[in-house]
Amino acid sequence: MAIEVIITDVTRMYPPNVCIAAAYQGRSIRLHNPQPNDKWMQSLGGLTPGDVVSVNWKPAQGPTPPHTEDGEWDDASFKRLDRLSENELADHLSAHAFESVQKAFGPPWIRGTGGNAAFSPGIGPRSLASILARSVRVYPHFEGIKVDFVDGQDSWTRVPLEDLTVRQHQKQCQVCSSRLSMLLANEFQGANALLRVGLAREFQAGGHQSACWMQVNHVFLVPSKRKHFV
Repeated sequence: MAIEVIITDVTRMYPPNVCIAAAYQGRSIRLHNPQPNDKWMQSLGGLTPGDVVSVNWKPAQGPTPPHTEDGEWDDASFKRLDRLSENELADHLSAHAFESVQKAFGPPWIRGTGGNAAFSPGIGPRSLASILARSVRVYPHFEGIKVDFVDGQDSWTRVPLEDLTVRQHQKQCQVCSSRLSMLLANEFQGANALLRVGLAREFQAGGHQSACWMQVNHVFLVPSKRKHFV
């Protein structure tokens, strides 16, 4: 049966796959099986947070925690209906946002040398959450883009940003580091923000045990000041 949902997360995975999540009746759901990919996204003319769509979706049978949002969907049923502005989307997500990462996911299991956190695989109520941030900084870091932010409980550093649009822009434009730093600061740096935060699928990094590492999917300043350079 078709349901109407608001797209909340469009993030990069190992090419050509992308990860897409949505809000439905106050909770997060993920279009997991089949896995969305670049070709399908291009056939739509692109997809971004705030798009309102109709899709046949049902929860996965026995999802592996913390990825409890996984579900099966029919790509042929996917229809774009409307679009929310960035401020409208942030307002909608704020109604169900957490004041801190730990309120959403519990205490971290591992802290990496750069400061990022990972959570234990196989447990946990969720892998996606909206987090209210008191400050946020987004900046290039080697080949990636990182986020430092402060929530109502902790400070978090060098969290990878996996926003698909931003990462594609970085790759296509190949701007110098100083220029990219300025663009990111102009669009994403502020005192108040709503962050879409996710826990990646289990993998091993930095000599640590295999874990679900934290990532920032999207940054929505409140109010928005984006001019969509990135």
